[in-house]
Amino acid sequence: MKNDKNLSLKELLSNKYLINGEVSPVAVTVDKIRRCQSLRLVYGETYDHYGMTLDSLKYYFFTALLAKVLNQEGIHTTATVIIGDLHSVKNKIVENKDDLLQQANNRLSFINKINSIYSLGIKPVLMSNMFAEDEFQKRLEIITPFFNNSQKLKSLAQKTVLKNRLTQEEKIGFQYTLEEVALIADFDIKIGPPRETYYDQITNIVCRELYQKDFYGVYLKPTYPLGFQFDYFVNHPEIEAFGLTPYKAGSNKLQDNRILIETTTAKECKKMIDSSFVAKNLILPNPVLDIYLISQMAGHFLTGDSLDIDEKITENPESLKEAAYQKLIENIYKPLNLNL
Repeated sequence: MKNDKNLSLKELLSNKYLINGEVSPVAVTVDKIRRCQSLRLVYGETYDHYGMTLDSLKYYFFTALLAKVLNQEGIHTTATVIIGDLHSVKNKIVENKDDLLQQANNRLSFINKINSIYSLGIKPVLMSNMFAEDEFQKRLEIITPFFNNSQKLKSLAQKTVLKNRLTQEEKIGFQYTLEEVALIADFDIKIGPPRETYYDQITNIVCRELYQKDFYGVYLKPTYPLGFQFDYFVNHPEIEAFGLTPYKAGSNKLQDNRILIETTTAKECKKMIDSSFVAKNLILPNPVLDIYLISQMAGHFLTGDSLDIDEKITENPESLKEAAYQKLIENIYKPLNLNL
């Protein structure tokens, strides 16, 4: 990847290291984007008691980078990050819900710190504040009966829910899904992990039928846990295929195999990186490569350095581990004054 002054939209959206290769029915293309005079990007995430993951930074940086490239191409673009405080406590099994809700403002402050240090130009907002807006409530009131009368939308909604929670979600009328759709329907492009494509397919249909507008998605490669050898992924095919929820540190109860940027020490980062399997094939899980990419994006926003990915590094496991750790400390831990 070239310096962002010359980085084209096509290069960014076809980047083999960042973009998920599987095509979603609502995945954005360069041709679709270039028809627009203005665009509103959105990335949304919930959170848990363990704190912010390094993987969240991947989405902040990419969203900011996409907005930057679009603006440079003459398309007026804004970027919003939604902090899903209300949806973070939606599940019945979540404990200490009041405490978790109170953490939302701390998370907002920390994202604002990241935004300031890296000059990202993103706007973080709380889901609870957006829910309080009249426009959101109007969209929810219009979308709900449309959804209830569509078997196609209900079938898509079923795919957003784990099998053990499907009956519960059906009883409450897929409330979580409807709120998600009503929230993001106000935007044009959502950035997210591959698993969120079903929400976006529902939103695309809703936007076309009810609001005569298009809605698209951009999907980044899955997030994988650190500290495992390849046999772990062979024995856990669902994680190999779909990865973890990038923004939920406790996803699959693998919080001890994630970098939690407010608590994981540099020494612990190095230990996890050194004990991780590094694949040369890009279709295989490679969490160390992700650290390298996230840190490269951080460096770009800090100094304007090129986003070139050195394939001599990525193809050599030991070189990649060393570069990932050094870049992580230099471009993320030190600027954010994290626990060295």
